[in-house]
Amino acid sequence: MIVLGLDTALSSCSLAILRGGETLFENFAALEKGHAEALPQMAAEAFKAADVAPAEVDRIGVVIGPGQFAGVRVGLAFARGLALGQKADVVGVNSLRALYASHAVDGIATGIVIDAHRGEVFAALYGAAGQELIAPFAAAPDAAAGRLRAGCEGAAPRLIGSGADLLPGSGFDRAATPSRGWAIDATAVARFVATVSPTDFPPTPLYLRAPDARPSAKPLFAGLVDDPTP
Repeated sequence: MIVLGLDTALSSCSLAILRGGETLFENFAALEKGHAEALPQMAAEAFKAADVAPAEVDRIGVVIGPGQFAGVRVGLAFARGLALGQKADVVGVNSLRALYASHAVDGIATGIVIDAHRGEVFAALYGAAGQELIAPFAAAPDAAAGRLRAGCEGAAPRLIGSGADLLPGSGFDRAATPSRGWAIDATAVARFVATVSPTDFPPTPLYLRAPDARPSAKPLFAGLVDDPTP
């Protein structure tokens, strides 16, 4: 099986091609914006270096968020476009699961925490065998800390991710930040999607909170046009 893994959801752009579990090509760039320009060039380089044609890809794993709105849409649009008319299945992996696959240590219950800004974090909890104990959610740091402890029956799970230091309380084992920062590894994404059923992980964007925009309190042109109602 040839699998393409890609991520544009957070603060990087990464892509990897695997054949039968062997990494043929991988690339990574720290990137706050500009994913739409970087990803196609990165993919072209990957296919050339791996000597793989897009039509040969059996499965595409893409990170579906939560994360940067534009980045999530770029990755999803690219994955769907690449699969159009081809045999490849597109598999969606949420950012928390992707970070777990990239950085977690086997045998340890792990809380994944992403700094969501605006006084919130995105978090999820995975058991020692990698099973999802608490699905991804958005909350204030203190509330997230309580939920993660409760999910471990009062114990403090190991924490990884950009928001780990935001959670209050002692007892948490906060992992050291890797050299690349808390970035998603596209190779880990590809390996994960190779083991799951595509129907269980649809490529649907995951948003854990409402958008910033809010409707106006009253119509924009209120008072400027006569009400025609008698």
